[in-house]
Amino acid sequence: MAHLNYYLDLCAEVFVVNEGAVLLRLHDKYDIWTGPGGHIDPGEDANQAALREAWEEVGLEVELVGPAGWTKADTERNIDLIPPIFVNRHRINEHHDHSCFVFAAKSSSREINPQTEADKGVTCIWLNQAELDQLKENDPRFETSVYKYATTALKLVESMLI
Repeated sequence: MAHLNYYLDLCAEVFVVNEGAVLLRLHDKYDIWTGPGGHIDPGEDANQAALREAWEEVGLEVELVGPAGWTKADTERNIDLIPPIFVNRHRINEHHDHSCFVFAAKSSSREINPQTEADKGVTCIWLNQAELDQLKENDPRFETSVYKYATTALKLVESMLI
């Protein structure tokens, strides 16, 4: 989706974990490693956007995972949304920023099958912690913040399996 607002758009990004590895996607426009993600569409909440973006960009049905210690506590009037593990604001250009809700998720599959034409052919990789460490040392397209998000998601999801 195109930019919705002149100066600031809200976005969601998801770091998907499967069997000890986290998924990274090489962003086709900015040439940096990220998780699947994009703008939050009108009428969507951040959880819905994260699930939709994972499906559209990599074809994975995922389950969002809340931060350590978080427990869902819906009431008759209030549905608890799964909180992000991080929230950031980053510059797109001198006139536009994104504020991004960063989520951890788990998937039962590693089969990448983008659902939109624009996402077909995009490079995706699954990395364990040692491989994340190596990528951080050797690839300038792997930003420190993304390393932190990917590592946190990996540790969070793996801790749930113990």
